[in-house]
Amino acid sequence: MPQPSGQVTDHFSLAHFERALDKFSPPTGPFDATGAWRNTYELFMCIGGATRVGSLSIERAILGGGLVGLGVRYEKRAAGGSLVCRADLTCADDVLCTPLSWELESVVLDAAGKPIEDTRLAESASVKGPMIEVSGSGGARRTPLPLPFTLHWSLFDAVQRLGRQDTAETRFTLVDRLNNQVKPGQTLAFRKETCVDLGGTRVWEEERVPLEVGAVFRPVETREGATPTTLWAYEQFGQGILPIVYWVDQQGRLLFVLSGLIGYVLTPEAAGDDRP
Repeated sequence: MPQPSGQVTDHFSLAHFERALDKFSPPTGPFDATGAWRNTYELFMCIGGATRVGSLSIERAILGGGLVGLGVRYEKRAAGGSLVCRADLTCADDVLCTPLSWELESVVLDAAGKPIEDTRLAESASVKGPMIEVSGSGGARRTPLPLPFTLHWSLFDAVQRLGRQDTAETRFTLVDRLNNQVKPGQTLAFRKETCVDLGGTRVWEEERVPLEVGAVFRPVETREGATPTTLWAYEQFGQGILPIVYWVDQQGRLLFVLSGLIGYVLTPEAAGDDRP
């Protein structure tokens, strides 16, 4: 028996990003999380509304031999310009999409879209046992890390292949901020299944509340033309991060990644120049 649908405002992380989800239309096509795919996201900052501040594209390729490739293209407005980043990762096809090696390039652009001097970074990294070896324009370094580990972008793939209620917690170390921060003590776990009305137009209706004598009416927010959508929520907690909630649909497609003031919302039309 299908469960009744609710509103995004019934769930804390979704409610906080309600404005960013106003025009969201749930995808209806098939999706194979274990195959090759490409997801694009708009990046929003929500402070009294929803402001688009960038985009993210992740493309997954099957390399064979238990390996997958992730092509990442990221841009975010910052300081009157924008940070633009591209990364190409070779990862193990495992529960954390564990990176084995990667190439990363980033640059800060000014308001006219021109690179700002001395902001370009190009690095190559590889994992050698419990150690990341990095070389490039920022110099060479070796960083020890507790295993297992993964990168933030790899989790956009990993959550799409996790199980549901019977899935054990996944514990790991997060390497964040373009290889520069190691954050142990991370936990990724299934939180809940729910059905939510997505898309449509927000409208207000009156709900009759009976009293001992007579009744009163109160405004209730609903959505016209919304699509009831079954979602699974996964939560990530750990040292050095705000809690992150990953919302996945029935096909296994990651729709939303929400944390603090920042949220990623799936869209087939995420824009932005992804060329450093």
